Amino acid sequence: MEVKQLGRVVFLLVAGIAFATYGADMDPLEMRWTFGAHEPYTMYRRVGRHCTGGIDGNARWLKPWMDWFDAESPALMEELGLNWLHCRFYKGMGWEEEKKDFPNVKRFVENCHRHGVSALAYVQFSTLYPESMKREIVNLDDWAQIDEDGKKRIYHDGSYFRWMPCITCDEWVEYLKKVCTIALTEGGFDGVMFDNAWSLTCYCERCERRFHEHLMKIENSAERFGFDNLDFVRLPRPAAKALSGEVRDPVVQEWCRWRQETMEDVFARLRSHIKSVKPDAVVCANPQPFRRQEAFARYSLNLHRFVKNLDLVLMQSDNFPEVTASGEIRNRVRDLKICREIGKPVVALCDSDAKLTEARERHYLLPLMEDLIWGGVPTDRTIVSPKPMPGFVDRGMIERRRPQLAAFNAFARAHRGELAAPSYLPVRLLWTPDVIGFSETAHLGLAAEEEILLRNQVPFGYVIAENGRDLAIPSDCEVLVVANQVCLSDAQIAAIVAYAKRGGKLVVTGDSGRYDEWNAQRLENPLKPQLAGLSNAVLRDEADMLPYAKLGWAYKIAAPKDGGAALMDDLAKVGYNPSVRVVGAPPHVFAEFKRMEKGLAVFLLNYNPDVEVKGIALKAPTGSRARFESMLDDVPKSKTLEPTTGGTVLLPLFRRAAIVYIEGIAGF
Repeated sequence: MEVKQLGRVVFLLVAGIAFATYGADMDPLEMRWTFGAHEPYTMYRRVGRHCTGGIDGNARWLKPWMDWFDAESPALMEELGLNWLHCRFYKGMGWEEEKKDFPNVKRFVENCHRHGVSALAYVQFSTLYPESMKREIVNLDDWAQIDEDGKKRIYHDGSYFRWMPCITCDEWVEYLKKVCTIALTEGGFDGVMFDNAWSLTCYCERCERRFHEHLMKIENSAERFGFDNLDFVRLPRPAAKALSGEVRDPVVQEWCRWRQETMEDVFARLRSHIKSVKPDAVVCANPQPFRRQEAFARYSLNLHRFVKNLDLVLMQSDNFPEVTASGEIRNRVRDLKICREIGKPVVALCDSDAKLTEARERHYLLPLMEDLIWGGVPTDRTIVSPKPMPGFVDRGMIERRRPQLAAFNAFARAHRGELAAPSYLPVRLLWTPDVIGFSETAHLGLAAEEEILLRNQVPFGYVIAENGRDLAIPSDCEVLVVANQVCLSDAQIAAIVAYAKRGGKLVVTGDSGRYDEWNAQRLENPLKPQLAGLSNAVLRDEADMLPYAKLGWAYKIAAPKDGGAALMDDLAKVGYNPSVRVVGAPPHVFAEFKRMEKGLAVFLLNYNPDVEVKGIALKAPTGSRARFESMLDDVPKSKTLEPTTGGTVLLPLFRRAAIVYIEGIAGF
């Protein structure tokens, strides 16, 4: 069977499984996200400067551009194949102020629908504008967060005219429900996108009371906190460092958990309301990237639990895929992998505030390909961004990108079967989202192994451990890696030991298991003695470390020492010997393996497309057949490959990306 025919057959077999959790109308392979006037005119003018979305709020041409956007941009989106967005609706200035623009917004939504574009209503989650909203809500002060000094907490970028709302304010939540009802009924929107879906710490009297009520429900308080009476324990007031590093203060830990649970409750209520108004409405939010270090404690987010209330995740960052001057390979693969594994389609923005440098413009296709390969929603949010020129958009940029978008969409259609196929994930990393935020050690241990596996083209996924409970280790897990996960519960340790004693291949590094799920040190590490002597388990006291790693607004992760040789040796020691392996690839080429009906499709993405990839090969079993196809190169190549000595096949040169089909492999 020809490879493309094979892809179509496989798609028919797996598509129902691969996209079942996404819903019929949210297939990332069919979605193309864009941006435009996602804030109201009043917000742009009030901020009075360049702001997110690439818009100059002080420009005299701002209003004419918004009129152009409402009237003409949906036709351009349809022409370019862009079919999803969110647009301005509610910024937090109060509905009485913002409804002045509502007729224009409704016309824009109707225009979108005429051109096949789905539109979500932008609803700001983290802002109150007292300058306008106090005219409508006289007790607005009661809705605002209070900082440690007793003042109104302003939005985190220093905008003195933006207060942040308190997530324990039920009146504010009810107000958001009213806004969502208007969007879905009168506005005709296809759903709601809550921007900045996170919360900083609040010290209002209501939070003080509700946190105290939370503490009073905890049993065995003397064992947990030292006191058997918590009547006078109040909200912690730590310095910023108390919410990072190793969080061991039990009151601070409960404070983090309580704020996370409050956020989850708010969004559960919002979701329930939205679905009651319009059952097929899409519930979307922009919280944080999954592996951002500050999300857990500072921003009140346990993302793995939080996104269960969403149909679609929007994840903003400055992680445009590239190789930096210091050798970092910036990417979004971690977050894309996690979202795909938990069944949440994701729009992973990566251009900071919609400005592209010359180098990034040259590599315009790179984030689109990264999305396509690892399951994200391909996004171009800058093509209809405003420009101070006649016509309000950069026609030169549009004409430059038009053929690239056309080629990209043609490639996605032709290879839908391979792209929709399930990923091959033989190596699994243990990820404990409920506790990893309490331990920078565990966070960096996981980051190191992720980086090593990515740079060595090892296909991997995650084993997600929740709430200190037993682990569910997938049956197709060939090797489980526990990477300096110092905080493990008794149940999780028991599950790891049981997995190894059943013959499961296991690599444990560093001080994994030395502390419990509350980051409390045990007298002895119970994990390692129970694994001692097992030939299928490697226990290495030294954890893999990175020279530096900061997973913040932009992920800044240095190359691992010796390329991660210790972990690669550990995998070999436990018997990990895949039948198909990438050989000789530079670290800036990442690989994704897809299970096909008769073998594998191996996707290779070059994060430094200015330099052509050469000298790369695939190790494949004797008797297997290989076919190579470059992806979106200026001069595409397609070639049947001949095996060489040693069971490897040499690949032709490619610049952007390639697929290698391997058929005739036992076990696939």
